[in-house]
Amino acid sequence: MVRVREGEVVGDENWVYTWIKADGGVVYVGATGLDPGTRVWLHLHDPDPDVGRMAARFDRLAASQLEVLAMRVPDEMSRADVRDVLGARLADEGLLAEDAITDHLQLVLAPPAEALELADRYVAHLRSYLEQRDPALL
Repeated sequence: MVRVREGEVVGDENWVYTWIKADGGVVYVGATGLDPGTRVWLHLHDPDPDVGRMAARFDRLAASQLEVLAMRVPDEMSRADVRDVLGARLADEGLLAEDAITDHLQLVLAPPAEALELADRYVAHLRSYLEQRDPALL
């Protein structure tokens, strides 16, 4: 079900997601309350650069092969905290691409243990995904 209130879609789920290049490098880490497919579409087609971030900021978008991997965040957790902790974890693990868009990520000085655990699970899932896709990527 999709809820619309006051002319806007109201998300009732939390997600974190990454945009992954063909070489396995993550170019964007995001969080959304919308269905991930809807959010990806908005990244690609919305003329507002704050909404259509990938279209506005990833110069090689038209020539790139990208995949988006999403994971549900429990309702009681802050998806922004998970996104920011995940971005830091990906950087620590060497999984962010050199041209990654990261200026929207915030430093979380005292991340909640739950956010750390979820970010670690996401990184493990991403590594498994990349290994299945092409073992040479890791």
